[in-house]
Amino acid sequence: MNQIVPSTLLFDYRFRVPACSGPSSRKSGDLLRLPESAELPALASMDGGPHFASLSVGWNAEGLGIRVAVRGRTLAPDGDSKQLNNADCVELWIDTRPTGNVHRATGYCHRLACLPADDSADGQPSAVALTIPQQREVRAELQARHVQLRTHSRKNGYDLEIWIPASQLYGFDQIEELRQLGFYSLVRDSELGEQPLTVTDDFPFVWDPSLWINLELIDE
Repeated sequence: MNQIVPSTLLFDYRFRVPACSGPSSRKSGDLLRLPESAELPALASMDGGPHFASLSVGWNAEGLGIRVAVRGRTLAPDGDSKQLNNADCVELWIDTRPTGNVHRATGYCHRLACLPADDSADGQPSAVALTIPQQREVRAELQARHVQLRTHSRKNGYDLEIWIPASQLYGFDQIEELRQLGFYSLVRDSELGEQPLTVTDDFPFVWDPSLWINLELIDE
Protein backbone atom coordinates (compact mmCIF):
# COMPACT_ATOMS: atom_id res chain seq x y z
CA MET A 1 0.00 0.00 0.00
CA ASN A 2 1.35 3.39 -0.97
CA GLN A 3 2.04 5.83 1.85
CA ILE A 4 -0.28 8.82 1.53
CA VAL A 5 1.54 11.13 3.96
CA PRO A 6 5.26 11.55 3.17
CA SER A 7 7.68 10.55 5.91
CA THR A 8 9.13 14.04 5.83
CA LEU A 9 5.82 15.45 7.13
CA LEU A 10 5.78 13.22 10.19
CA PHE A 11 8.51 15.06 12.10
CA ASP A 12 9.32 18.53 13.36
CA TYR A 13 12.86 18.85 12.07
CA ARG A 14 15.41 20.80 14.11
CA PHE A 15 19.06 20.65 13.19
CA ARG A 16 22.07 22.25 14.84
CA VAL A 17 24.07 24.63 12.69
CA PRO A 18 27.65 25.37 13.80
CA ALA A 19 29.34 28.73 13.86
CA CYS A 20 31.76 29.53 11.05
CA SER A 21 34.14 32.28 10.08
CA GLY A 22 33.12 34.99 7.65
CA PRO A 23 33.83 34.87 3.92
CA SER A 24 37.44 34.83 2.77
CA SER A 25 38.81 38.05 1.31
CA ARG A 26 40.90 36.08 -1.19
CA LYS A 27 39.72 36.13 -4.80
CA SER A 28 40.38 32.43 -5.32
CA GLY A 29 40.04 29.25 -3.31
CA ASP A 30 37.26 28.53 -0.88
CA LEU A 31 34.97 31.39 0.04
CA LEU A 32 33.81 29.63 3.22
CA ARG A 33 35.23 27.24 5.78
CA LEU A 34 32.37 25.06 7.00
CA PRO A 35 33.00 22.10 9.34
CA GLU A 36 31.70 18.60 8.58
CA SER A 37 29.04 19.10 11.22
CA ALA A 38 27.50 21.82 9.04
CA GLU A 39 26.07 19.30 6.54
CA LEU A 40 22.30 18.80 6.68
CA PRO A 41 20.74 15.34 6.28
CA ALA A 42 19.28 14.41 2.90
CA LEU A 43 15.71 14.40 4.15
CA ALA A 44 13.95 13.98 0.79
CA SER A 45 15.63 10.61 0.32
CA MET A 46 13.44 9.26 3.15
CA ASP A 47 10.59 9.21 0.64
CA GLY A 48 12.69 7.93 -2.24
CA GLY A 49 13.52 11.38 -3.55
CA PRO A 50 16.75 12.18 -5.40
CA HIS A 51 20.01 12.74 -3.55
CA PHE A 52 22.52 14.34 -5.89
CA ALA A 53 23.22 17.43 -3.79
CA SER A 54 24.42 17.99 -0.24
CA LEU A 55 23.91 21.22 1.71
CA SER A 56 26.02 22.61 4.52
CA VAL A 57 25.07 25.66 6.58
CA GLY A 58 27.12 27.79 9.00
CA TRP A 59 26.53 31.11 10.68
CA ASN A 60 27.94 33.98 12.66
CA ALA A 61 26.62 37.38 13.69
CA GLU A 62 27.70 38.83 10.34
CA GLY A 63 25.70 36.49 8.15
CA LEU A 64 24.80 33.02 6.89
CA GLY A 65 27.07 30.72 4.88
CA ILE A 66 25.80 27.89 2.66
CA ARG A 67 27.65 25.39 0.51
CA VAL A 68 25.88 23.22 -2.06
CA ALA A 69 27.76 20.28 -3.57
CA VAL A 70 26.17 18.75 -6.67
CA ARG A 71 27.49 15.44 -8.00
CA GLY A 72 26.55 13.20 -10.93
CA ARG A 73 26.61 15.75 -13.74
CA THR A 74 28.31 15.25 -17.08
CA LEU A 75 28.21 18.90 -18.18
CA ALA A 76 29.19 22.20 -16.62
CA PRO A 77 26.33 24.08 -14.91
CA ASP A 78 24.45 26.49 -17.12
CA GLY A 79 21.44 28.76 -17.06
CA ASP A 80 20.07 32.28 -17.22
CA SER A 81 18.77 34.26 -14.27
CA LYS A 82 16.02 35.56 -16.56
CA GLN A 83 14.75 32.00 -17.08
CA LEU A 84 15.15 30.41 -13.66
CA ASN A 85 12.81 27.48 -14.33
CA ASN A 86 15.28 26.15 -16.89
CA ALA A 87 18.48 27.07 -15.07
CA ASP A 88 20.77 25.13 -12.79
CA CYS A 89 20.18 26.91 -9.51
CA VAL A 90 19.59 26.66 -5.79
CA GLU A 91 16.56 28.32 -4.25
CA LEU A 92 16.63 29.24 -0.57
CA TRP A 93 13.90 30.28 1.87
CA ILE A 94 14.95 31.81 5.20
CA ASP A 95 12.80 32.94 8.12
CA THR A 96 14.50 34.91 10.91
CA ARG A 97 11.47 34.54 13.22
CA PRO A 98 10.25 30.96 12.78
CA THR A 99 7.22 29.83 14.78
CA GLY A 100 6.34 26.58 12.99
CA ASN A 101 2.62 27.31 12.89
CA VAL A 102 2.37 30.22 10.43
CA HIS A 103 1.14 29.28 6.95
CA ARG A 104 1.90 32.55 5.17
CA ALA A 105 5.31 34.18 4.95
CA THR A 106 5.83 37.16 7.24
CA GLY A 107 8.09 40.18 6.85
CA TYR A 108 10.92 38.11 8.32
CA CYS A 109 10.86 35.63 5.44
CA HIS A 110 13.21 35.81 2.44
CA ARG A 111 13.61 33.92 -0.82
CA LEU A 112 16.75 33.81 -2.94
CA ALA A 113 17.84 31.96 -6.09
CA CYS A 114 21.56 31.35 -6.64
CA LEU A 115 23.02 30.25 -9.97
CA PRO A 116 26.46 28.60 -10.22
CA ALA A 117 26.77 30.03 -13.73
CA ASP A 118 24.59 32.75 -15.22
CA ASP A 119 24.62 33.50 -18.94
CA SER A 120 23.30 36.97 -18.13
CA ALA A 121 26.41 37.58 -15.98
CA ASP A 122 29.04 36.35 -18.46
CA GLY A 123 28.94 32.87 -16.99
CA GLN A 124 29.71 34.02 -13.45
CA PRO A 125 27.60 32.93 -10.46
CA SER A 126 24.74 35.24 -9.58
CA ALA A 127 21.90 35.67 -7.10
CA VAL A 128 18.34 36.85 -7.61
CA ALA A 129 15.93 37.95 -4.88
CA LEU A 130 12.48 36.43 -5.43
CA THR A 131 9.04 37.20 -4.08
CA ILE A 132 7.17 34.74 -1.89
CA PRO A 133 3.56 34.21 -3.02
CA GLN A 134 0.93 35.38 -0.55
CA GLN A 135 3.55 36.99 1.72
CA ARG A 136 1.82 39.14 4.33
CA GLU A 137 4.34 41.97 4.16
CA VAL A 138 7.85 42.80 3.02
CA ARG A 139 9.68 44.84 5.64
CA ALA A 140 13.01 45.07 3.83
CA GLU A 141 13.88 43.76 0.38
CA LEU A 142 16.89 41.51 0.07
CA GLN A 143 19.47 43.10 -2.24
CA ALA A 144 20.95 40.16 -4.14
CA ARG A 145 23.95 42.17 -5.33
CA HIS A 146 25.34 42.04 -1.78
CA VAL A 147 25.31 38.23 -1.70
CA GLN A 148 28.76 36.72 -2.25
CA LEU A 149 29.02 33.62 -4.44
CA ARG A 150 31.78 31.35 -5.64
CA THR A 151 31.57 28.28 -7.89
CA HIS A 152 34.11 25.47 -7.96
CA SER A 153 34.04 23.02 -10.88
CA ARG A 154 34.41 19.35 -10.00
CA LYS A 155 34.97 16.31 -12.16
CA ASN A 156 31.33 15.24 -11.95
CA GLY A 157 29.61 18.38 -10.72
CA TYR A 158 30.24 21.62 -8.88
CA ASP A 159 30.29 23.29 -5.47
CA LEU A 160 28.46 26.57 -4.99
CA GLU A 161 29.36 28.70 -1.96
CA ILE A 162 26.93 31.38 -0.79
CA TRP A 163 27.41 34.08 1.82
CA ILE A 164 24.35 36.15 2.75
CA PRO A 165 25.30 39.20 4.86
CA ALA A 166 23.27 39.87 7.99
CA SER A 167 22.28 43.24 6.53
CA GLN A 168 20.26 41.44 3.84
CA LEU A 169 18.19 39.29 6.20
CA TYR A 170 15.61 41.36 8.05
CA GLY A 171 15.65 40.40 11.73
CA PHE A 172 19.09 38.78 11.63
CA ASP A 173 20.51 41.58 13.77
CA GLN A 174 19.03 39.83 16.82
CA ILE A 175 20.04 36.32 15.81
CA GLU A 176 22.64 35.96 18.58
CA GLU A 177 19.80 36.13 21.11
CA LEU A 178 17.19 34.14 19.17
CA ARG A 179 19.51 31.44 17.81
CA GLN A 180 17.09 29.91 15.32
CA LEU A 181 16.09 30.18 11.68
CA GLY A 182 13.41 28.71 9.47
CA PHE A 183 15.04 27.20 6.37
CA TYR A 184 14.14 25.47 3.13
CA SER A 185 15.97 24.72 -0.11
CA LEU A 186 15.34 23.40 -3.59
CA VAL A 187 18.20 22.37 -5.88
CA ARG A 188 17.15 22.50 -9.51
CA ASP A 189 19.42 20.70 -11.99
CA SER A 190 18.96 20.45 -15.75
CA GLU A 191 20.50 16.97 -15.83
CA LEU A 192 19.49 15.44 -12.51
CA GLY A 193 16.08 16.94 -11.75
CA GLU A 194 14.93 18.68 -8.59
CA GLN A 195 15.96 17.91 -5.02
CA PRO A 196 13.74 19.53 -2.37
CA LEU A 197 14.89 19.67 1.21
CA THR A 198 11.86 17.73 2.44
CA VAL A 199 8.46 17.62 0.73
CA THR A 200 7.90 17.89 -3.02
CA ASP A 201 5.89 20.54 -4.84
CA ASP A 202 2.73 18.55 -4.02
CA PHE A 203 2.92 20.70 -0.90
CA PRO A 204 3.06 24.53 -0.86
CA PHE A 205 6.56 24.96 0.59
CA VAL A 206 7.05 27.96 -1.73
CA TRP A 207 4.80 30.10 0.46
CA ASP A 208 4.07 28.09 3.63
CA PRO A 209 6.81 28.51 6.32
CA SER A 210 5.28 25.74 8.46
CA LEU A 211 6.77 23.28 5.94
CA TRP A 212 10.31 24.60 6.41
CA ILE A 213 12.75 23.09 8.88
CA ASN A 214 14.19 24.77 11.96
CA LEU A 215 17.89 25.48 12.33
CA GLU A 216 19.33 25.93 15.83
CA LEU A 217 22.41 28.14 15.71
CA ILE A 218 25.13 27.01 18.08
CA ASP A 219 28.64 28.21 18.89
CA GLU A 220 30.48 24.92 18.36
